[in-house]
Amino acid sequence: MSSFVGASGLGETEAVYRLGRFAFENGGEIPDMKVGYVTWGALNAARSNAILLVPGTSGTRHSYDAHIGPGKTYDTDKYFVIGADPIGGGTSSQPKDGLGTAFPRYTIRDMVRAQQAMVTKGLGISKLFAVGGSSMGSFQTVEWGINFPGVMRGLIMLVPAARSDNHFAAVVDAFEAMITLDPAYQGGRYTVNPEEGIRRAALIYFPWMSSDEYLISLDDKAYEAAKQAAGERWVKEWDANSMLWRYFASRGHDASKPFGGDMMKALGMIKAPALLLPSMTDRTIPGYLTRELHRGLRGQVVYAEIPSIRGHSASGAVPGTAEYAYVSQKIRGFLGGLGE
Repeated sequence: MSSFVGASGLGETEAVYRLGRFAFENGGEIPDMKVGYVTWGALNAARSNAILLVPGTSGTRHSYDAHIGPGKTYDTDKYFVIGADPIGGGTSSQPKDGLGTAFPRYTIRDMVRAQQAMVTKGLGISKLFAVGGSSMGSFQTVEWGINFPGVMRGLIMLVPAARSDNHFAAVVDAFEAMITLDPAYQGGRYTVNPEEGIRRAALIYFPWMSSDEYLISLDDKAYEAAKQAAGERWVKEWDANSMLWRYFASRGHDASKPFGGDMMKALGMIKAPALLLPSMTDRTIPGYLTRELHRGLRGQVVYAEIPSIRGHSASGAVPGTAEYAYVSQKIRGFLGGLGE
């Protein structure tokens, strides 16, 4: 465990929890599961002010940094904030550690079981003030609510759903083909990351992250810059097998699977109040999936659409934008309503 002052000027504590042998939902195991995380702020005397934040598919433990700090969305003068790396990326166990394609195909529920061990055994926290995340982070948040219904006071979900569908599967299948067709991929046994395949896969995913209205608002220079930035970010941050395995987890997620396909039964397990912040122009997680999630939540729910043309990217990660201000206001209001 190491403490340092991050780029934001905040004191951050980076750590990795080793939970030992871990068996995966769909088979296979590894002898030493690692869960990477970072914390900000301090636990109160009652150890009741911890907020766990989990990222989207290509995100990390630092995905919500812009919202964390004194007086910000996740106010570190009030809350002990934990940013977690799900299985498969960041400083958590993943294919690039050495197993490559032999790394088990993990699920969203595997991620949540590992996170729960990190929170309870690694940090000694039995109750969370809230759990939250966007996109795949909402998948994880749903599973936290289903599997550990008495653990948190509230759930925060941005661009949310409780499952993926076939249109997202088609996108993932297309960029999987792009990566695996790169000669450098070598059937997953590469020694040099197949960067060109990753860049081209990003081109497939790029339009799904926004909307037609947003894309036509860009001039040629801005469009080319945005398109290139998507590919360069993936190349910089991701190993090909680790990226594929992470997207496979999102592609295959369905919270109803352990309940015989009954989504209403699955979501009926959730007891905590929930905040749902969908994007009105999202086409990665279309509105019908968010409405399905909304219908299944039987407790207190706050539902507010983010007014934006940025599509799935409207989850408010960029300071100074209208989306950031809107998301921050809604989350701060929701957290305030959960009490102290």
